[in-house]
Amino acid sequence: GPEVCYVMKGEIILQVDGQPVKNIHAGGSFQIPANAIHVTKAGPDGATVIATWVSTPGKPFNVPLPK
Repeated sequence: GPEVCYVMKGEIILQVDGQPVKNIHAGGSFQIPANAIHVTKAGPDGATVIATWVSTPGKPFNVPLPK
């Protein structure tokens, strides 16, 4: 399922494959579709984020990219 996040403090820099980089500030939220290749980083002053995921028991949570 999707990853759903709410930025409580600071800033998150979000890069989802094929989309422009987004900066999400405190009070903002974002969703990342299931299986989307992405990178999230805290901004220069850090960040506090509440995040939820849906996972299926017995299936890997993270799926590595082929090299």
